[in-house]
Amino acid sequence: MLQQANIRIGERIRKKILWSDMASKGKRVIASLFGIHLNEDTPQLQSLVPQRISSEIMTGQLPSFSPSTIMLGQNETCHFMDKAALAVKQKEKSYQTHRSGNSYRLTKNYTIHSSNGRTSPVEQEWFEFKEGVVFVTNERIIFVAPEHGFEKKIINLTAFIPYTDAIALQFGSQTINLILPQSQLIAMVLQMVH
Repeated sequence: MLQQANIRIGERIRKKILWSDMASKGKRVIASLFGIHLNEDTPQLQSLVPQRISSEIMTGQLPSFSPSTIMLGQNETCHFMDKAALAVKQKEKSYQTHRSGNSYRLTKNYTIHSSNGRTSPVEQEWFEFKEGVVFVTNERIIFVAPEHGFEKKIINLTAFIPYTDAIALQFGSQTINLILPQSQLIAMVLQMVH
């Protein structure tokens, strides 16, 4: 099942690359398959997972350790820790106005002017990436970052979709997209913990 779902996000984007300029942001963005713009500055993350831990996970063993950076509850054990980037959807709404007009001279001192205008809203969406560290314990998924950090209970995890370089976590109607250097490892840990 993991191999079927392993689709490299970068390959999906390269299949349909459209360049456009965002007027207010002044950045070039890539239009993805879903009509969402992804910033070109997708972070290149270096994994924090040691080879020993990676090997344990790949063989189906659940590693256990106690990191000093998060507070664990009673009977709570950390099973995974790695660098990650949270994809945060940003929206911007602007208005585009189209105007046209004509002037007709009827006599020397008399001119008729007519004009019309139309204003339409333009919405643009793109992702910004917030770097941090993701932890998976037997009870929670924790993302520690200066901005947009979160803590979610594993019990509330509805589904997860692993990609080669990312994972989508769904909690009810909320979907969280994390880019990881080794996303197959977090997917295997989630399968073992859940």
